[in-house]
This record gives sequence, C-alpha cells and structure tokens, in this order.
Amino acid sequence: MILRSKLRLAAAAFAFTTSAAAISPALAQDAVPSPSPAPQAQTESFDDQKLQAFTVAFLAVSDVKEQYTERFRQAPSDDEKQKVQVEATQQMEQAVDQTDGISVDEYNQIIQTAQTDEALAQKLNGMIGEAAKSQK
Repeated sequence: MILRSKLRLAAAAFAFTTSAAAISPALAQDAVPSPSPAPQAQTESFDDQKLQAFTVAFLAVSDVKEQYTERFRQAPSDDEKQKVQVEATQQMEQAVDQTDGISVDEYNQIIQTAQTDEALAQKLNGMIGEAAKSQK
C-alpha cells in the first residue's frame, strides 16, 4: 500500500528525529525538521484546524514510536527487528487514522511541506510544544 510505505518513510525519518518530543516540551522545539535551503516551487497552505489535527496525530505517533524504540533496540535478530518495525508502523498508521480531521496522506503532506517551508516548520514547532506542555 502506497500510504503505508509513505508513512513508514515519514515515520522513520521524522519520528526518530523527535524521540523525546512527546516527553519534553523543550525538545519539541526540534520536532519538525529544519527546512532545507532548496527553493520553494509551491507552498501548500494548511488551515489551523488541519495543523491542530496534525499536532494531535504527531504526538500520538511519537507515543507509539517511544513504546517501540526500546523493543526495537532489544530485538535479538534482524528478523525480530523487522517484525517490531512493521508492528510499530501499523500502530503509527492507526494512530493517525484515529485522529479526527486528518488522514495519513495529509499527515505525510504536512511533514513533507514542513521540511521545505520554514514558516510552517516554525508554526508546527510552536503548536507541538504547546500541545506537549498541556499533556503533562
């Protein structure tokens, strides 16, 4: 499934760079990848409601990643690691699917856009930081 592979790629590249975002609001400031200096051909705009849904989904995905990271590290074989990774990816996908107001495809679009759109990245960093604070 294309969405699953997109989520797997995005989750691996994105969630692993944000390992403590759901734990520490200070670390959430680094949650969204820094935009690359590549020129922006077209910037998508996402309304605040969509970005709020993304924030909720992001924190849920971060929680799943946190739950599976230690299991992955402790897996005794590459085969076991692969099984843990597949299970984690399914759980991340489910976390996004269960979030009202956002689909897996939209989640991935926001991640991809934030990688090249500095304003969006900064806005998401702030929203994630605030949401992480309110979860404590």
